[in-house]
Amino acid sequence: MIFGIVSLILAAGGTAWFGAFQSSRLHQISDDEALRMRLVECRTRISSIEQQFEDEHLSVDKQAELQSKLRIECARFSEIGRSPDMPQGSEISQWLKRRKPLAAPLSRETLQLMVVDMDGMISSLGSKIADENELLTASLNYYLVFITLLLTVVVLAGGRFIISSYRRSIIPLHQLSQRLALLNCNLPESLHDTAEAAETLLSGEDPSAEMRSVSESVVSMCHDIEEKNRKLDELHIRDEKTNLYNYRHFKEHLIIDVERARRLKGDIALAMIDIDNFKRYNDRYGHVAGDRVLARIAEIIRQECRMTDIPSRFGGDEFAVLFPKTGRATALEISERLRSIIYAEPFEYESNQPGNQLTVSIGVASWLDDATDGTSLIMNADKALYKAKSSGKNMVLAFSTGEVSVEDEK
Repeated sequence: MIFGIVSLILAAGGTAWFGAFQSSRLHQISDDEALRMRLVECRTRISSIEQQFEDEHLSVDKQAELQSKLRIECARFSEIGRSPDMPQGSEISQWLKRRKPLAAPLSRETLQLMVVDMDGMISSLGSKIADENELLTASLNYYLVFITLLLTVVVLAGGRFIISSYRRSIIPLHQLSQRLALLNCNLPESLHDTAEAAETLLSGEDPSAEMRSVSESVVSMCHDIEEKNRKLDELHIRDEKTNLYNYRHFKEHLIIDVERARRLKGDIALAMIDIDNFKRYNDRYGHVAGDRVLARIAEIIRQECRMTDIPSRFGGDEFAVLFPKTGRATALEISERLRSIIYAEPFEYESNQPGNQLTVSIGVASWLDDATDGTSLIMNADKALYKAKSSGKNMVLAFSTGEVSVEDEK
């Protein structure tokens, strides 16, 4: 009986420690993911500026404006590095400290090197987050083994007392211990099955106090682990502001779907969506109003997409929708529907926008027609997007045809 009491104390202490450890790891993963997204946003803006350098006929004023934007983006590195959440001495901290302020005008080649450098750091952060997730999964496995062993000790130590005092509890407790012994920590279904089995025992005829206590503990533990796993999964794949899929989840699906299309000779299309004149809106009405616009447009995109589509926040005010097993014509049709719904949607303060409307521009590219891999698919959809914006905004443009699918509504 003493062993059983000691085991319960150890189980309680181990549970408290594991809860604190898991919360700390989740917080660290959340911070790393937020930092990675900030770097992705900076990289997207610098890449956008770099693309504008392609124009050989840039005016002196436009070049000065681009250089000013670059200085602002580089200043963001220092701001991120000074964050109190930034661990001193870490790889990302050292990398940020090595970023120097712009001292002279930069060439397009230098900007390309900056983008490549940032891609490397973003990839490094992604690897760090993956390592943290593996550590969290391993600790979860060890915790379940620890709890299983302690519960087994409790059952064995109290077996004699249970047999003599609560004979009717022997068979149910034996069934529960067998279920725990077969628990597979790597399968969420096993947690669900174990919780259901414990709840069934509780609903049986006249369960003893000991049986009820152990069963309720198992049910609570399984439900708690399932909930933490669900939150962890959501943290990996969802963007916090828009609740769309995040950039990492988008890239993972892009790789998988492109490979499937290559193997099966199937179709795949991509739409890049950008809010027209959003910087002007944000600067005038503030980030709170801007965030409301982002959230509403994201909701429209999510509602209009099919179950198989992958609507994602690409970065900043730019969205991406991946259309697996979908040709260019269908992608253009869905994109036009999105554009027209957003055009008709009443947004706060939109009467002060150009044309008295808040609109989006969309660029579409498709597999095999316009691209041979995932990278070129993104690049060509992005080129179609910027062509749509430079041609008057509020339109859908396909990369391969070079023609506007939908004229700007006035």
